[in-house]
Amino acid sequence: MPALPDSERLRALIAEYFGAQSRLRILRQTASFGAPVFVVDFDRGVRHYRTLGSFGPTFGAINPETPQVTEQSSMDLLYPAHLVFHYERLMSLAFALCERPVSALLLGVGGAAMWRFLRAYVPECAMTLVDADEGVVAIAKRWFYLSQPVIIDTAERFLAGNTQHFDVVLVDLYDSRGPAPFDDAFWARCLDALTPGGCMATNWADFATNKTVRGMANALQSAAQARGLDTYFVTRRGFRDNLVQYLPTGPERDAQAITGVLERFAETRRVPDRGRGILEHCIISTGFPLEI
Repeated sequence: MPALPDSERLRALIAEYFGAQSRLRILRQTASFGAPVFVVDFDRGVRHYRTLGSFGPTFGAINPETPQVTEQSSMDLLYPAHLVFHYERLMSLAFALCERPVSALLLGVGGAAMWRFLRAYVPECAMTLVDADEGVVAIAKRWFYLSQPVIIDTAERFLAGNTQHFDVVLVDLYDSRGPAPFDDAFWARCLDALTPGGCMATNWADFATNKTVRGMANALQSAAQARGLDTYFVTRRGFRDNLVQYLPTGPERDAQAITGVLERFAETRRVPDRGRGILEHCIISTGFPLEI
């Protein structure tokens, strides 16, 4: 493994964050992410997890350049198809908001959590996976059971040349600095790729402290409204979790419809725990949420 700057310091941060008994599997640089990434196994009571993590700035901190452990994706080693993070479960509701999810475009692979979930619970859905970082994809294949080919390209270049349509488009694109900087052309191409009756969902991390997120989310909403559509937002109260922005194009576009859609999806797809807790203590907002 190539020498890493301050690797011992980073190992100490990982052990402090996940516990002294955690088991670091790999720590390495990747081509595109811009910071070291790692895989660590650790226990929480009787549950055993494997997490893909990275180091990046802490938005809103006094010294934002101080390395901060960030969990990118996690896998329950006993139940690999379960979605560990709450925002991932929120993102999965894009498939509930779609009339007939038989094709999906996943922009950003990470630890392949959504890929494993869909293979188990929406097996008829054909997935196209795109990620700019070949190193992250290699980690997903080695440590997170990913077995499907991935298109190694930026989302912008892929969409610029894309002629396909997808029932679901998931945007989950990050590097060490936070969310990728999306422009109006990017959102227009995402909408062009969406099948009528489909749904798009975008994950926004650090939305309460990263000042660039609101502008991009509003740009997506404006792009939707220009086509006679609209978006809405869901996050947990307290603003400590990620924010998911939905753009449904089917008949159930109203923000409050998501509750009934979740119930049907959980029942027909046999989602773990019947989907309990996914929308519990959540704010559903038609505009970018600004107040705690």
